[in-house]
Amino acid sequence: MRRRKIYRIYKPKRMAKGRKSILKNRFFWLSLLILILISGLSYLFIFSDVFRIKEIKILNSGDSLKLKVEEVIKSEIGRNIFLVNLKEINKEILSQFPEIVELNFKRKFPRTLTIQIKEREAIGVWCYQTYNECFFVDREGIIFKKIANRVPIYGNEVEEENEALFAQESIQEEVIILSLVEEGALVLGKKILIPQILELILKIKKDLRENLKIEIKDFTIVSERRLNVRTDENWEIYFSLEKDTTLELTKLKVLLEKEIPLEQRRNLEYIDLRFEKIFYK
Repeated sequence: MRRRKIYRIYKPKRMAKGRKSILKNRFFWLSLLILILISGLSYLFIFSDVFRIKEIKILNSGDSLKLKVEEVIKSEIGRNIFLVNLKEINKEILSQFPEIVELNFKRKFPRTLTIQIKEREAIGVWCYQTYNECFFVDREGIIFKKIANRVPIYGNEVEEENEALFAQESIQEEVIILSLVEEGALVLGKKILIPQILELILKIKKDLRENLKIEIKDFTIVSERRLNVRTDENWEIYFSLEKDTTLELTKLKVLLEKEIPLEQRRNLEYIDLRFEKIFYK
């Protein structure tokens, strides 16, 4: 009896898989869906008008400064609120307006950008006699705004004009500081007083007013080592910037109480506290 030969055809598994339609692949549809979603969101957030800046609000500033800042940043209107470069805006505004110490930005979706301004607070007036120029100075010793006219230092009009100036600018301590020290170019935003010297001046003013009932007209920085204080009675006190100011004030108090009574102060020209021995005339 003859045997039949049976032939079997084997198909590689790889070929079977290769013939499956890509349309039946779940991974393909999931990837396509994610791509469509990303594309739609990209268009919505970047290219559409939904998130383009329509309004910029400036808070906590005077009308004059507000208008100036608005002029600088008006080009940002219409830009995408996500892509606007806040660091560059911050740098640009601070460089142009030394009277601003800090800016805080906030995006209010979908189309509003708010800028909160913190202005420098004047603690007094700083003048450079050689240049005949005066500026407002803050507690950090930075000059940030030039005064149109030189502050009147001498003459009968001093009190009225200075009081009006202090009231207008809301100056905190109402101190006038003159400097005879070479400062180089006077640029707004420049630190011309180290904070320690400024705090020393404020300490002297407070101590003289509260403990000795002496009012001060102005302070003159003669050099890095010497500070002159002119009283409202037009006599001066010479302080050393290299010595203990508290000790100098104590010596001054003892001198005034024991040797120079109140009725004789008007005849004084100066009291020099810079040496071990006190000199006065």
